[in-house]
Amino acid sequence: MATILGVPASPYVRKAMLAHLIKQVPFEIKMVPPGSDDPTFREASPLGKIPAYQTDQGTLISDSSVIIAYLERIHPENALYPENSEKYGQALWLEEYADTKMAEATNALYFQRVVGPAFFDHTTDEERVEQVINELIPPVLDFLESKLISEHYFIGNAMSVADVAIGSNLMSLARAGYEIDGQKWPKVSSFFTNFMALEAAQKQQATEDQIFNR
Repeated sequence: MATILGVPASPYVRKAMLAHLIKQVPFEIKMVPPGSDDPTFREASPLGKIPAYQTDQGTLISDSSVIIAYLERIHPENALYPENSEKYGQALWLEEYADTKMAEATNALYFQRVVGPAFFDHTTDEERVEQVINELIPPVLDFLESKLISEHYFIGNAMSVADVAIGSNLMSLARAGYEIDGQKWPKVSSFFTNFMALEAAQKQQATEDQIFNR
């Protein structure tokens, strides 16, 4: 069985876990924080970033996008990459947007309200919170609202890696107490409601609840 090395509360580890859950591929979690000196982790992730991954064949790789691409190759069922070339490119772009520009905004709030206080003895900077909520998050949600083609999917009529990456970031916002304004961003709000109704998202949420409720 493959092993994901990291902390489930990380949005990037969450993304890799969600992909496995959606594709119904069994996996184990090895709790490893970023920068760990664990030898297996350091070999898999020389940059010290999570998630890292040990395949069921023992191969070591890292990075959530790489992990999901590998997973798709060996488990093509419940595909997360569109067959159509144009839609494939769009899905990859939205995944990249979620991992970079979107994550810049969502992680800022997630750290201030959740990760920092829970794991780093950090006191929430309310001025920074207001800046993130007022300046960083709205443009991201505006962009996503413009890209959604349905209340369920960003690309085509099936779940894709774009939905997984974006949904993972939206879970960070929800954990940080941010509620998407359904008047301003009705499609994004509906998408997230439907995303969280997925069995995979509910299982992921339950796993993270155990961490924060310890």
